[in-house]
Amino acid sequence: MTRALVAVLAGVVMLSACTEGVSPLPPPTAVKPGQGGGSVTPVDPTDVLAGGGSVARPPPPAQVPGEEEPPPDEVVEEEPPPVALPPPSGSAAVVGAGAEPTALSEVLQVDVDFVVSGVRNKGLVDVEFIAPGGRPYEKRSATVEAPPEETRTLRYSLPVAGTPVSMARMTGTWQVRFFLDGAQLAATSFTLEP
Repeated sequence: MTRALVAVLAGVVMLSACTEGVSPLPPPTAVKPGQGGGSVTPVDPTDVLAGGGSVARPPPPAQVPGEEEPPPDEVVEEEPPPVALPPPSGSAAVVGAGAEPTALSEVLQVDVDFVVSGVRNKGLVDVEFIAPGGRPYEKRSATVEAPPEETRTLRYSLPVAGTPVSMARMTGTWQVRFFLDGAQLAATSFTLEP
C-alpha cells in the first residue's frame, strides 16, 4: 500500500512540475518584436486603465442646450510677500577692568562684548583694537552663526599685563571697532591711564 501511495504522489509531483512557468495563452504567431501589423493608438498617460478596470469615472456634467456654463472661479493661492529682514545691527561694551578709566598697572586684560543680531545664518566678525595714537594694534576674526531673529554675544579680550601694551606704556584712549562681513556695526573705547 505504501508503494502505491508513493507512486501516486510521485506522479502528481511530476505532472505538476510540467505546467509550472507555462503561460496559459498560446505563443504569439508570426509577429516579431519591432514589427507592426496594424495601427496601435497610444494610451493617454493619465488613462492607465485604458477604459477598463474596476474604477468608475463620473459621467460628464449634463449641459442644457443654449445655456452656457459660467467659468469656474479659480482659486489662486498667493504666496505671502517675503518678509524683509532687518539689517544686521550690533552694540559693543567694555566689561570688567577698563570699563572706567583705569591705571595701566592695574589691568591684566580688557574685555569687550559685542552683541550682534540680524545675522543671516553665518557671518564673519572682525574686531580691531586701535592704539591711542590711531594706529591699528590688533585685528581678529571669528565666524558667527545665528538665525536672523536671534542675537549672539561675542567676547574679545585684549591682554595688557606682560604685553607690549604695558611694556611700551601705551596709555590713553583705545578704540575698538566691530565689523560684520566688512560693514562696521559698532565701536566703543576704553582708557588706560599712566
